[in-house]
Amino acid sequence: MTELQDTFVKPDAALEGANTLGAAGARLALRWQGLAARIETLNGGQPWGTDEPGNEFNKSYLGGEDQPAQKVLDMAGDLVPVVEQLGPTVKGAVEGTVDVDDMVKTLFGGDDK
Repeated sequence: MTELQDTFVKPDAALEGANTLGAAGARLALRWQGLAARIETLNGGQPWGTDEPGNEFNKSYLGGEDQPAQKVLDMAGDLVPVVEQLGPTVKGAVEGTVDVDDMVKTLFGGDDK
């Protein structure tokens, strides 16, 4: 049988890390919003041209949901909000863990390690 080991978290350090992660996620979201808008504006201008080769390129590049450019934009659009929430999620988990530890200590007593 495997022996269970205690896990210790330094709440202040974990909260600092969560805040740093949250700030990075917010910066990513802001940058992505600007980049995605710029990409869509550039693509809307059809820089590859509107002649037959340009239209063929557009069909293969932007021509629908299954095309690579749109897939990248869609996937990043789905991923960025998740990354943006990582910091606040970690912060909530750390604060919840500290609250539970405090409640257990209050209800059942315990020694400080």
